Amino acid sequence: MGNTPGGMPGAPGGGDPAQNKKAAEEKKKEKKEPMAAPSHFGRKKIKKSKGSMNSSKLPPILPNAKCRLRMLKHDRIKDYLMMEEEFVREQDRLKPKEDKENDEKTKVDDLRGSPMDVGSLEEFIDETHCIVATAMGPEYYVNMMSFVDRDQLQPGASVLLHHKNLSIVGLLGDEVDPLVSVMKVDKAPLETY
Repeated sequence: MGNTPGGMPGAPGGGDPAQNKKAAEEKKKEKKEPMAAPSHFGRKKIKKSKGSMNSSKLPPILPNAKCRLRMLKHDRIKDYLMMEEEFVREQDRLKPKEDKENDEKTKVDDLRGSPMDVGSLEEFIDETHCIVATAMGPEYYVNMMSFVDRDQLQPGASVLLHHKNLSIVGLLGDEVDPLVSVMKVDKAPLETY
């Protein structure tokens, strides 16, 4: 008599005695099987949970292949954008240089003036002064502007002169050697032999 009615299958006190025997035999077989060898020896390692590290780890994202391809595509786009940003930064950095060069060129052109005369350099007096002969005939003691390349100047070279103060503002690039042009006869001699 008890709490469980007799004849209920699966109840410990009742049910099918054949099933109870089978269950008892299976338990004995499980106990008789050898235990698996331990995979490690020594003290059991205690897993330490790193509180903030575990919470900051990202979960694995699946499917992995599509996500990796997408990440690589975005990395390449990021690289292109960084290159473009660097290019724009360099252009902004170089732009003031170009403006400064243009301003200097306009100042030099203003100093030179548009109408210019051509003369021949006769001799150097000092670093900033020399004697120049013009096509009209007279020789002048003139000033050399600071932007003229003095290394290319030599006696007999053709130079550009400012039309008002006759200062040297440039050098004419001759195809002929200046020493040869000095020896050239401009006018035919009056004497006949």
